[in-house]
Amino acid sequence: MPWLINTAQLEKFRKYQKNVVILDATFYVFEHDKNARQAFLDKHIIGARFFDIDTFCDPHSTLPHMLTQDETLISEKLGALGITNDHRIIFYDNSPYHSSCRALWMLKVFGHSLDHLYIFDGNLDSWEKQGGKVELAEPRITPKHYTVHYQRQFVRSLVQIKANLQQPHEQIIDMRSAVRYAGGAEPRPHMRVGHIPGSFSFPFVTMFEASGRLKPMDKVRSQLEGIGVDLRSPIVCTCGSAITAPILDFVLDLLGVSQPHAVYDGSWAEWGATQLYEGETSLQERPVQTSTEVSGNIQEFPLKRVS
Repeated sequence: MPWLINTAQLEKFRKYQKNVVILDATFYVFEHDKNARQAFLDKHIIGARFFDIDTFCDPHSTLPHMLTQDETLISEKLGALGITNDHRIIFYDNSPYHSSCRALWMLKVFGHSLDHLYIFDGNLDSWEKQGGKVELAEPRITPKHYTVHYQRQFVRSLVQIKANLQQPHEQIIDMRSAVRYAGGAEPRPHMRVGHIPGSFSFPFVTMFEASGRLKPMDKVRSQLEGIGVDLRSPIVCTCGSAITAPILDFVLDLLGVSQPHAVYDGSWAEWGATQLYEGETSLQERPVQTSTEVSGNIQEFPLKRVS
């Protein structure tokens, strides 16, 4: 399984381990005035390289961030980052969306060994506060060869989600805010509101402390079971555009969940941009609910922005 590491552990990897690559996977979704690459150039963990999530997008898709299946392209992009199949890869980010989890999930899909994938539990500020060194400018990278072994079982498509709507066998967990789940306005234009029928509401922010670090796994397990999720059954994680959904996929790995779990890559950007499907009822036919007075399997948690 992948690993969650702290500052001291990251420092030991950086200093003493061979075949280690640190990747800054900062990604902004709606903050159009921010540039993740420029932020990296301004300051990053010493020795880190920048991992651009959108570099691995499907160029033919009209949906945001959709993962490409072009193994040649993926191999070239990863090789250009100086990564081989034998590298231990440590992701971190400085994003309110904890985008390092999206990056780790991508490497999981590309077939990298799960035991060689790590996430730093914190952000750039916490790294600095605990004495971690930073640097600026673009690092020098020696290109390497990377071989992709695409793992499609970790990805769900629109067709698969529609099929699950007719014959449910996978639990769908929605990581968007409870307000959006309940029918509140979508931040993207021309999107219908609501949620995939039968899905659970579990906003990603509920898994984090105010510091931005993940809560203890026993607490997260209790939260999931508290809203009725069965960790002994298959799970599909979804959100707005599959940036935050992989957080839960990573957490399920940390929890040692043995049942299949995957990410719906199209998420609400795909589902909410299309017509109603068989088995759905238009949420627009009823008043929008934005308070804790929401029925069904939704459980409200304090909504707080994590940075």
